[in-house]
Amino acid sequence: MTPIAIPPHLLKACFEHGAETYPDEGCGVLSGPAEGEVLDAFYPVANIINRLHGEDPKSYPRTAKEGYVLDPGRMMKLERELTAKGHRVKVIVHSHVDVGAYFSEEDRKRATWAGEPLLPGIVYLVCGVKDKKPDGAIVAFFDEVRREFATVELTE
Repeated sequence: MTPIAIPPHLLKACFEHGAETYPDEGCGVLSGPAEGEVLDAFYPVANIINRLHGEDPKSYPRTAKEGYVLDPGRMMKLERELTAKGHRVKVIVHSHVDVGAYFSEEDRKRATWAGEPLLPGIVYLVCGVKDKKPDGAIVAFFDEVRREFATVELTE
């Protein structure tokens, strides 16, 4: 069971964004009222990993074909806007290109620090995109009992 329900129209929007950014990974966030588990909006956020890779390929060996980094400037602005209207980011979204939907070892590594979730309470949605079409989706969340990320496959 997933800790948060992804409404079909928002899942569709996430897949559409993945198709738009194909063959690169797309990314963004889902938000909703600060209290509760309702999700009501998808915000695409630029994937800046290609820029980072160009500036420092040793620290950022991946490109947008196999990785993502949410634009931190856009995220800061978006978080301020959401907070002002009593909302918050609840889900971080990214697409996987031509490999299906799964929470990769790199995804797990980037979502934790010293074995703890880097962003407590945040859920991750991975949308597989193949040839600009949906190729499965999973939700990953930190299981407090098992002390690791667990995944749940979604149906479209």
